[in-house]
Amino acid sequence: MNRISVVSLLSSAVMLAGPAFAQEYTFVPLDVRCPAAAAATDCPAGLAPGGVATQTGARGINPHGDIVGFYVAGGKQRGFLLSDGQFSTLEFPVSGVRSTLANGINPRGEIVGSYVLPVHDLSHPPSEDSPLYCPAATDAACTKAFHYYRGKFTTLRFPNTVDEFGVEHVHPGAIAQRITPDGDIYGCVHDHDLMSSMFGAVWTRSGAAFSLMANGGQLTDGMAVPMSMNNGGTPGGGHVVAGLFTEMGTNRGRGYVVRDGMFEPWDATPTATVTAIWDVSPNQHLVGVYREVGDPSTKRHGFVQRLDGAPAITLDFACEEAAGCAGAPLGTVAFFTAAFGINADGIVVGQYAITNGGLAHAFVAIPASVE
Repeated sequence: MNRISVVSLLSSAVMLAGPAFAQEYTFVPLDVRCPAAAAATDCPAGLAPGGVATQTGARGINPHGDIVGFYVAGGKQRGFLLSDGQFSTLEFPVSGVRSTLANGINPRGEIVGSYVLPVHDLSHPPSEDSPLYCPAATDAACTKAFHYYRGKFTTLRFPNTVDEFGVEHVHPGAIAQRITPDGDIYGCVHDHDLMSSMFGAVWTRSGAAFSLMANGGQLTDGMAVPMSMNNGGTPGGGHVVAGLFTEMGTNRGRGYVVRDGMFEPWDATPTATVTAIWDVSPNQHLVGVYREVGDPSTKRHGFVQRLDGAPAITLDFACEEAAGCAGAPLGTVAFFTAAFGINADGIVVGQYAITNGGLAHAFVAIPASVE
């Protein structure tokens, strides 16, 4: 992993207004880059001195302020870790790996995420439960979950399941989104698509696994919630789990909260037409994205919301940098803002795009209470 120093995270404060209250945040734009004066060997992978990543997205943050996410350089997506002011490149160690995405990091520094394999040798295919199984470039089975700690990558597989007819099913794909301080991992399991075969999943430190499949053990009523993804859980056994799903019948994307085995659909606002929850902090604050009624179909707002029913705080990235942000001048408000991660101090990380369909750039949003 290559490391490079980064500038201190400083910016001016902006006011983020929710429907009923407001809170000051400092928005800090963040892009993976290599200073012009750096040695080429010190640059993040894919960058030369003076280079800046084409895209950057921040996905997770731990209590120490360590941040993980992805960047694109040289046409390839790679994961990154930002710790103690230094970037490290994270790339799953398989020849020809197509992309790596780091999603979550816990206080110990354990990182989880996903990677996409190259197509395997079709004349000598591995078994469907192999960490190298990838039958076609567009097959979702090529996307695997990983755990990373102290230089070692491990592929995460969800155990085979047996249906009501006694038929065993292999689940070749998975995505890991979060890892708690006690080592439980939240994400999803899938077969060959990211639709009807995708279910929220939990891998516990003890070795047990649960899911939102029928009788998957996560819900007390045993119902199935397809097209779902667990995106975080509170420590101590996941008494609160949060994520996203596609509502059957309406085909509408909604968030959800599972509290002590009970499933609860969740909308960021009463008039939100789309909601996705991407993380839940140890003190039960949700973050995610939503689209409001009347918004263009591709527009998204980030949000922070407590589980006690308080209105959401809307996060729309606004450039407060005198030199501008991602080529846009001071004062520009992003078309697209997504909040992906939050720590116990309420610091939020995510990504923004200045224009509709524009390139992704990362941000850190720091509440006034911790400045």
